Amino acid sequence: AKESVRMDGRDEPSVDSKDREERIRARRSRIHEKLAAKESGEAGATVNVQKKKEIDKKEVLKGKSQIQDSRRKLRQLLETGDEDVTRVRVEGDDRENQRRMNEEARRLDRRQKLLFEAESSARRNAAIAMKWASLFEKEIPLDLLNDMEAQREACLKVISQKDDLIKEFQLVLKSKDEEYVKSLKRWAEDIDTLLGAMTEQFRGQQRQYELETEEIESVFRQERKELIDTNRVEMEMLMEKRRSMEQTHMEDRQRRIELNQEQLQRNRLKDSEEYTNLKIKLETEIQKLEQQLEVMRATYQLNTEKLEYNFRVLSERDVENSNTINQQKRKLARLQDNLSSLMAKYGKTDRQFRTENIELTDEYRNITGQFQDLQGKYRHFQLSDARKYDEVWGMKEDEVKRLLGTVLQADKIIHEQQLGLYWYPPNEEAVNAAFHEARLRARAVGKKKASEQHAQTDTLEALVSDVNPEVRRMFLLLCDEAGFLVEGKVRKLVASAQGSDGEGIQIESILKALGVTGDKDIERLQRFFFNDDEQGEPELISPDQACLAIKQFLKELMAQHTTVATAFHTTAAADDDAERPSHEARDIWDLCTTVIAPKTFRVWGALETFMIRYNHTLTQRAEVIEDIDKLQSQNNELKMLLNQYLGSRINQELYVPPTATISRLTNAN
Repeated sequence: AKESVRMDGRDEPSVDSKDREERIRARRSRIHEKLAAKESGEAGATVNVQKKKEIDKKEVLKGKSQIQDSRRKLRQLLETGDEDVTRVRVEGDDRENQRRMNEEARRLDRRQKLLFEAESSARRNAAIAMKWASLFEKEIPLDLLNDMEAQREACLKVISQKDDLIKEFQLVLKSKDEEYVKSLKRWAEDIDTLLGAMTEQFRGQQRQYELETEEIESVFRQERKELIDTNRVEMEMLMEKRRSMEQTHMEDRQRRIELNQEQLQRNRLKDSEEYTNLKIKLETEIQKLEQQLEVMRATYQLNTEKLEYNFRVLSERDVENSNTINQQKRKLARLQDNLSSLMAKYGKTDRQFRTENIELTDEYRNITGQFQDLQGKYRHFQLSDARKYDEVWGMKEDEVKRLLGTVLQADKIIHEQQLGLYWYPPNEEAVNAAFHEARLRARAVGKKKASEQHAQTDTLEALVSDVNPEVRRMFLLLCDEAGFLVEGKVRKLVASAQGSDGEGIQIESILKALGVTGDKDIERLQRFFFNDDEQGEPELISPDQACLAIKQFLKELMAQHTTVATAFHTTAAADDDAERPSHEARDIWDLCTTVIAPKTFRVWGALETFMIRYNHTLTQRAEVIEDIDKLQSQNNELKMLLNQYLGSRINQELYVPPTATISRLTNAN
């Protein structure tokens, strides 16, 4: 037997040993140690009890470990059986997967053959159908006979091709039946194999369960016996301790009884004296309370008479108040009805105005943002157009010349090839000279526009920079309260700028959004932002009134037809006057439009009308050909379906198959 080795190097019996005799010796030695500890004192006994609990815990863990080992073995056995059973299913799934892949390949092959046969049959049927018309034109009987024989041979070829395909499909169906029988045999073999594996697994699990149950039962029996021995020794120790504690308790109880009797006698003497004094005191208080009772009775009688009189008065007032309350209730009901109707009207009107306010606010913000974007784009295109106008003009001039050449070439082809007329070319030198003069004028207009834009920018910057302190305070208030008028790009530019540069950019953006273009507009805006105090000096309005002042300013601008949008359109119209080509430039395009004479256009129109009619006729012919192809395709599909229905196996099971009906109708005809 194996023995455990302690840390101090001495060999002693252990309760964890696998030898039963060694475990018994270890428990006996532990019992002797506990008895010795009991004699030495209660502290030692407590330590031994704790050791005993730890040892019992180890024994319990040993039983649980045996259960876990048994479960692990049973789980491994179950997994092995599952693998054996699953292997059969995996092999069957693999065979079925391979069969489906092969079947899909064969199905695609059959479909390809069907499509090929349908296409070839359609072509041959089309060829046969096209030759029928030529047979009616034959006048010589021998030629007609030869052509009819050729038609019959072509029809026989089509029929033979379809018969070959039907025979091939019948062979496929026969092979399918054989394959199905083989599959049934394989499935039966797999089921037998699976049943055998399941039976073997069941028997193995049953044997393993019995073995593990016996092992667990033996371990628990051994633990039970050891636990009974340990508990018996511990119970004897506890009984001895209980007897000693009972003796000590009896002695203490006797001493407490003697002390309590002495204390009880002292309390009796003390309570008798206190009772006598309390009795005298309470009798005196009773006499006083009787006197107070007589006084209270007289007071209560007087109060009763007063209350009766007050009750009669209040009853009369209650009747009057009830009438008044009823009148007030009726009046309150009428007022509540009026209030409900007014509240409903108010709610409806309030919601309507709130919705309109939100819509108008959003519309105003959108229009303001669009206006600011248009201003930025307008300035950008003003600067870029002056620089690129000449390049665009040259590019468009080349494009127009190329298009004119194309038009003239088309006119030449129409005259010479379609109409058979002689073509006279126009004068190209006049067109080139007109384009050259227009380019020079466009350069002069671009330079003038750039100088005007530069002057306008300098004027707006001067308005923002050269102002007095009062206007400066007004601008700062606008920056704080009207920041929503600044577009997003300008906000980023202000955030990246430093000091007064950022404020100047922000003020300039707000003034542009409000439509302020000069000193007069600033003075008009100043009237709304300053009020005269008691001493007659101008005083800046509070920040809460800033938005209201802006609205009043915009209303005045709208009344004078100088809104932001009107100002922008007026400026844009003035700039358009500078940007629009002159009368001479428009003559260039008029000259380009007169290269082709109106008479030539009328000729082109007549030619286009007849060409459209011709195209319409060709389109109708193409549609008729497509309809013929569709009908032929449908005829072929119906023939295939009819052959499929006639060749189906279900016809053999019918009492009167369709083939018999068709043959009877044929014979009757």
